[in-house]
Amino acid sequence: MKKASRILITIVFALIGINSFGQTDSTQVEKRAQKLDSLKAENGKHGNLVAYLYELEQISGVDNIEHTDSISGYSLIIPLWWKIRETPNTSLFGGTFPAIDKIQNALIFKAFNKSEYNNIKDFENWVIANYKLGDTPKWSNSHKVLLKKELEEFNEIGKSYKVQLMWGSKLYHCCYIIVETSNTYLWIDFTATEQTYDLNFPKLKEIIANYKTL
Repeated sequence: MKKASRILITIVFALIGINSFGQTDSTQVEKRAQKLDSLKAENGKHGNLVAYLYELEQISGVDNIEHTDSISGYSLIIPLWWKIRETPNTSLFGGTFPAIDKIQNALIFKAFNKSEYNNIKDFENWVIANYKLGDTPKWSNSHKVLLKKELEEFNEIGKSYKVQLMWGSKLYHCCYIIVETSNTYLWIDFTATEQTYDLNFPKLKEIIANYKTL
């Protein structure tokens, strides 16, 4: 089961296009770095320093961290139970939910450069809207789309879909939310298993309730 948990985290963290980008507000980075002076010498070792600092704050028990990414164009509140994980770069931000039967669901915010797409509809088509049953999405060479259904829960911020993906012999249940911010196109990606999707969907809604597009 531990291997399955690692795979679930890896699949979401890996699905990031080469044309994506993002950066957390430099003022916020500096403020948090000042609180942890001992880490300044290590800054160059981290692909996403802010996420790393959040990890440390959460280990210290800090709840409801206010996260603003002024470059990618969104803000949100991070509850303590959503464990932020350091990611390879600042275009990818997120973490995992509490384990259910040793399976950790992942919620990742992925920011993409608008210049790479004609418009938000073009981006939405690339993520999910254009695919049919059995299609391999353009952002992967190893996944198959098994189900795609539009949702209404997140209409206040963007289009959303319930998606089922097959990866090898494994089936994943996902919720994709497609958002246009001032600077980027945002793919909010919640990935779960068949057994954990419904159990953790309320947690996704809790986080999105505090989400703001800048």
